[in-house]
Amino acid sequence: MKKSMTGLLAVFLVMAMFVTALSGCNMELHNRNDQYVSDVKKLVNESVNFTRKLRQQDEAFDCKDSEKLRGYLLAADDLINTLEKIQKLRPSDEFDEYDDRLKADSRTALTLISQIKAMVVYAGENGDDSIYKREREDYFSDYYKHYDNMKNISSEIQTYWRNA
Repeated sequence: MKKSMTGLLAVFLVMAMFVTALSGCNMELHNRNDQYVSDVKKLVNESVNFTRKLRQQDEAFDCKDSEKLRGYLLAADDLINTLEKIQKLRPSDEFDEYDDRLKADSRTALTLISQIKAMVVYAGENGDDSIYKREREDYFSDYYKHYDNMKNISSEIQTYWRNA
């Protein structure tokens, strides 16, 4: 009787360790997903703020004014850095579908903002903003499509995680 009780206790102890190990792995995945959702929200919110800042710089842009040129380039760099950080996020498999869409839109947005920045640099170096004036609205129009998609995907990710 004592032997069977000891065997039963040993089995129970092994099972308890197994359950504890499984819940630890599950908790680690939960924390990773929680961090991913938080990072997406933070970075997309930063992109909203930097987009607003860039638009203000765009409205006041004068290629012959070095302060305005510098302000524009700093705003563009802030936005570019944020979009690059979005590209570096690493989700769990649970968020792959959302993440693929988010990264596709942020990659295109990054390309568009980089092209706008290149036009601003050219205008500043040459004192001629004719290309910038002619092309900027098309670039910003395309950018805002992807920017809006990023905001929507961020909301989808947050809603999904809240309801999970």
